Amino acid sequence: MKKIYIFRNNKDHSKAAEDELRRIVSARGYEVMPEYSEVADLLACIGGDGTFLSFIHKCRFPKAPVIGINTGHLGFFQEASPYDLEETMDYIDEGRYTIQNIKPVEARIVTQRNEFLRIGLNEILVRGQYSHVSQFSVTIDDTKVQDFSGDGILVSTPVGSTAYNYSLDGALVSPDLDVLQLTPVAPMNTNAYRCFHSSILLPASEKIRIAGAGRSTGGTIILSFDGRTHEFTNVSYVDVCQSHDKEIHLIRQENYDYWKKLSSKLL
Repeated sequence: MKKIYIFRNNKDHSKAAEDELRRIVSARGYEVMPEYSEVADLLACIGGDGTFLSFIHKCRFPKAPVIGINTGHLGFFQEASPYDLEETMDYIDEGRYTIQNIKPVEARIVTQRNEFLRIGLNEILVRGQYSHVSQFSVTIDDTKVQDFSGDGILVSTPVGSTAYNYSLDGALVSPDLDVLQLTPVAPMNTNAYRCFHSSILLPASEKIRIAGAGRSTGGTIILSFDGRTHEFTNVSYVDVCQSHDKEIHLIRQENYDYWKKLSSKLL
């Protein structure tokens, strides 16, 4: 018997979609799991993109394939509608789908006494305290790129290029490309500071090191990942790279067209 775990937000139409999905999968012989476990054969997430990110973090980046059911707004991660759940389960049970493999981005925060790891599916944002201009030394694969002054630096995955990165005028990136994107947040451009204003696309195999410079040396870093924010003190540097061992397997229909979806949702 196949096992399915269903996650949803608290909206009424998401609850109605869950009830309908439970009815459909139970009739097909699935066991609906009361809570997430790695033994699940299929995962379903009902909601919008925010719900999907919450689900991914709650399940600690699960390995089982995920079908997203959109009851939100944009729904870039979602593939199905709550009104075609029977058809959705048809193409899943018959194997008429493809898998979009998504590699997250991870940050290793090194302080004077400890190391911490944080992972983002969309992006990781490194900044100083909100009331101060941040000063960072930016290095890519041991080559210093520049000393940065501004609000912060965002490192996004291809799927995250349509999220916060897009609001910063970062580039839209096909999910088929294995890259990371480094985008400045409110960079300064004065006689004293000359900071890059455009995004940098780099191979996902390369590592970005962000270290405090000037008055930001060894200070407080605020790190945000997929909308979650943690504060770290006495930070020596932050290494950001593609995750080494995490990967999300997102179910897409056979005729899935990223550019068509992008055009209908965003452009």
